[in-house]
Amino acid sequence: MLSNQRLLNCKNCMNYLHDECINPKTCLCAENRHFELSPTEKQFTQKMSELLPTYDEFKIMLQNYDSHQQLTLFEKEVEDIKPNRWITIGEQNFFVEFLSSLGLYALKDFDKLEGCASKWERYRCSVNHSHTTKTRYVSCGSRGLCPRCSMGYASKRANIMYQWVKQNLADRLDFDLKLNQIVLTLPEHLHDMDTKLFSKMIKKFMTSFGIESYGYSIQTRHSANPLSGRYIHAHLLSLNMKVENDHIVQSDYYFDLDKMREDWKGIIEDYTESVIEGSVNLHSEYASVVYNKPKVLHMFAYLYRYPIQDLFNVQVRKQTINYVQSPQFEKINGRLDNSSEFNEVRNQVLELIDEKKPRIVWCGLLTSTKRKELIKMILHVGMNQTLDGTPYTTMQLDDNDKPGFVWKSVSDIEDEMEKRSKECRDCGSPYEDKPFERGKYQGDNEPDVR
Repeated sequence: MLSNQRLLNCKNCMNYLHDECINPKTCLCAENRHFELSPTEKQFTQKMSELLPTYDEFKIMLQNYDSHQQLTLFEKEVEDIKPNRWITIGEQNFFVEFLSSLGLYALKDFDKLEGCASKWERYRCSVNHSHTTKTRYVSCGSRGLCPRCSMGYASKRANIMYQWVKQNLADRLDFDLKLNQIVLTLPEHLHDMDTKLFSKMIKKFMTSFGIESYGYSIQTRHSANPLSGRYIHAHLLSLNMKVENDHIVQSDYYFDLDKMREDWKGIIEDYTESVIEGSVNLHSEYASVVYNKPKVLHMFAYLYRYPIQDLFNVQVRKQTINYVQSPQFEKINGRLDNSSEFNEVRNQVLELIDEKKPRIVWCGLLTSTKRKELIKMILHVGMNQTLDGTPYTTMQLDDNDKPGFVWKSVSDIEDEMEKRSKECRDCGSPYEDKPFERGKYQGDNEPDVR
């Protein structure tokens, strides 16, 4: 093998024409032009001289390459990443008009809603300005008041929880992990039930089916009519995994819906000392964490939504209910009359806005107190049989034959996503701190709300 001293970097030198060296100051042969090469080395250098271009040929190639790059950059339009705007301009104006008709526009920072995401800022890659740019809409940030900001928050939390479940559990277990959604409802005459009692009933139901990994959210409004009376129900999210012989194995509880309804009916009757005629409503659906990401994200986002989103959906997007368009509502000078019905709707909207977003309670293996135990069971992913029938444990190992597992907290996932959002999609370099361009939104990125 040639030494570094004998790696000649011009064609003349490689043909032993040291006196005609093109780069006498930089060629590696400059210090010693007359060393002797072995027959093998001479054959190698001769072959390389035939393959390498001359200096003039290389210069022409470089010029052609630069011309091609400039032409490509001139013809190619720089791509831009635009985030989801969640609601259209028309929907935004419609919702502002709805609030104005109730005399709420000047209250509770509602005036910010009209200008939410009406301006944008664009950022460039700090290394290469021809890389994909990133647009950020200037939002009002009024979660719980603004439908757009509330939807954005729910989507962000859903993505964080999805990655938390996928990276910590689904990617490490040896079966298809599924997220199951169950909706538990009560007969109408029990909608005034205390939430603490309802929580006990939920835990009793989950325990009866051996469901060990779940979370639930108790909600008191009907999404199809959020200004109606109290409607207590629960949304539960569970994972089809359980503990068996100190290992995490698959659980198939979610298939038997008839038994679920029968057991839930029995629990209601036991806790309320009542008799229920017929069956009870219970909804269940599931989706693979790995193979059906959109549906899993939808399930998570539904639990993280604010009540204002339901009001927006029925009043503006779906227009299934118009709370300010009834015969007894008469307009005076463009505003609704100050009648008792008007005040009732107005107060209901204010109450909905002031209401705290339902919180999610995690139970079983998904609690922080079970974290060490869960990690230990995940490291031992399964039992296999040897040739003589003796079981042995399969352990996940890294390249150094050590148990390969780094549990990521929700904060870790959130920090990773935040960091990634500020990195260039093309090269991973950070975007510039200050926007290079600003403007007003002209409707070029309206969401598909069909």
